[in-house]
Amino acid sequence: MNVDYYEFIAKGEFGDFKFGTPWSTVISLLGDPPLYRPPGKGTDELARYDDIEFAINNDKKIALVSLRLDGDQIKIPNEINIEHFETPILNQQQVFEILEAHNVSWERMELMCDEWIDYYRTSTGVHLSFGGGLLGKIGASDPTKKWG
Repeated sequence: MNVDYYEFIAKGEFGDFKFGTPWSTVISLLGDPPLYRPPGKGTDELARYDDIEFAINNDKKIALVSLRLDGDQIKIPNEINIEHFETPILNQQQVFEILEAHNVSWERMELMCDEWIDYYRTSTGVHLSFGGGLLGKIGASDPTKKWG
């Protein structure tokens, strides 16, 4: 599966995987997840394939797909090829330029921020977490859900 990194940042589409995609689509491409946590009281089912994580809702659809970028070496399953990923850890200005190029607006989520972490949510449902000005995690969820 091919993924456009910039499209994931801007639109929350991780190739064939995005908010609302049936969980069976993920399983058919990646197989059973190496790390799995069943749903708990008030929490979604979680699955992780290297540095890609999925939250699965009660309807067995993707509620959130996220990519962690804060490790020393970012690990992606072999079945996934990410374009524009030569330099995955971008600074805030680079990310904002990607969003502007795709006509996507964003807002800073003050409740999620502190002296080290800056947290933004885009109009397309993408959540962007920056540590020390560098992108550390991207998550794509329901664009209609309001936070903060």
